[in-house]
Amino acid sequence: MKHGLVIIGGVAAGPKMAAKARREDPDVPITLVTDEAVISYAGCGTPYYLGRTFDQREKLLVRRPEDFGAQNKVTMLTGHRATQIDPAARTVTVVELASGTVKVLPYDQLGLATGARPFVPPLPGLPAEGVFTLRSVTDAFAIDDYIDLHHAHRVVVVGGGYIGLEVAEQFRERGLEVTLVELMDQVMPRFDVPLAHAVKAELERLGVEVLVDTKVEAIDVDHRNRVTGVKTSRGPVSADLVILSIGVRANSELAREAGLAIGPTGAIAVNERQQTSDPRIFAAGDCAEQRHLVDGQPCWIPLGSTANKQGRVAAVNMTGGHETFPGVVGTSLVRIGQLNAGGTGLLESQLVRAGHDYETVIVPQADRPGYMPGVGEVTLILHADRATRRVLGAQAFGPGVVDKRIDILAVAVTAQMTVDQVANLDLGYAPPFSPALDVVITAANVMRNKLDAKTASVTPHKLLAEPADPQRVLLDCREVTEWNGGRLPGARLMPLGSLSERCGDLDPSCAVVVYCKGGLRSAEGYRKLRRAGLKKVRYLDGGITAWCGDVEH
Repeated sequence: MKHGLVIIGGVAAGPKMAAKARREDPDVPITLVTDEAVISYAGCGTPYYLGRTFDQREKLLVRRPEDFGAQNKVTMLTGHRATQIDPAARTVTVVELASGTVKVLPYDQLGLATGARPFVPPLPGLPAEGVFTLRSVTDAFAIDDYIDLHHAHRVVVVGGGYIGLEVAEQFRERGLEVTLVELMDQVMPRFDVPLAHAVKAELERLGVEVLVDTKVEAIDVDHRNRVTGVKTSRGPVSADLVILSIGVRANSELAREAGLAIGPTGAIAVNERQQTSDPRIFAAGDCAEQRHLVDGQPCWIPLGSTANKQGRVAAVNMTGGHETFPGVVGTSLVRIGQLNAGGTGLLESQLVRAGHDYETVIVPQADRPGYMPGVGEVTLILHADRATRRVLGAQAFGPGVVDKRIDILAVAVTAQMTVDQVANLDLGYAPPFSPALDVVITAANVMRNKLDAKTASVTPHKLLAEPADPQRVLLDCREVTEWNGGRLPGARLMPLGSLSERCGDLDPSCAVVVYCKGGLRSAEGYRKLRRAGLKKVRYLDGGITAWCGDVEH
């Protein structure tokens, strides 16, 4: 008897599995089980619904269960929770939540798309009315209703990852007062320091109070158990709404209890065909591990784009075909106010942790010619392996077009390209779209110069981390008007045009770090100082644009 496919889970991977499986096999029986009333929704759009970017709830609902079931000939068991998998008997036990009715579903192939769940720490005061997580449209609708019902206007967002940042920004768009609390010493803790610094500055420009290096210790409530604020390591913060956005964990318990292998990340271990340790059981989406294409290591980067790709691969293999999902490079994007940001490949913290011998450059540049309307700056961070010259990762931020540059470099990282190959990419050029030499090309050339020892530079956060040196000279090679607008503390002014004549004023034995606005003039200043005989010279990567410390006026 042919039992067909049972798929557990909705949102992205589950419906993708079911729809693709139906296209692959028009006759196979398919049953989709989910404990929610909806099966497919735009979870990444929930912050923008809360910020009133749009206010029609139905826009978040991608597919209605009845329509999806009819169009794809799928038996829909919404409001049903899978409680047990018996791999030996090839059955799944499910419970109808409304009635408590237990059903046992036999399967030939099983697909797991159980997703992820928000992490909620055991804080004193929890659970409390007015404290929410944001993972689903159901959460978003409940938060929206709570704001309207209780006239909430003071919000504390706990956690400075993607969702926390987007929620904070969107609540400001809605006119609410917002405090963002982050345990680590920067928002976007996984990202490089200059990007995180720029994001924090933009949040503060929007009016968000940002508390980094701050621990939430408890939730304060009133006599009705309704939230009134949070206790933090810096003192109390009042609030009539709290969003816990501390992170998510893979929903892998059902798989673990069934004896399936769980990977080092805590997600379900799968091979490139999305098979688990049981060849008849497949997993895709936020519950499944991935392989990082840069270092080949297991990783877990839960994104809807990955879930859809993995679901498609699983469906092909569940219906007798052969398809593989090679892995990810961790490409991601975010917009905060007027700042666009994104990254791909390995971050600096990951490179350090893994012991990579790498080099970094930071290059700010306009995203199109300066005479074009709407021009915006993009600051690109590029990491490359010193020995192989392979691009290991990149990040970009600024008001300019960031996604295009990150997508180009995602391809470069995936294809294991060297900076020399990237420097000669035949990218599209026309003034409405980019300058003649795009920032991607410029950054690759800057990296080539650095790897070839034609220049020497230091990134802002590494300079700040160096021990204090009273003999070191910070040399500003900008013009006087730029200097008057703000400079590095303790810097000396020597405009680039006068550098050749005035470099004799510098002690040849002293260490010099020359800087400008973005790096172009200071790289030239570096060459002039070296030609003049100074030995200990570096220029500041990214200049004052990427500076992460104090500025003197």
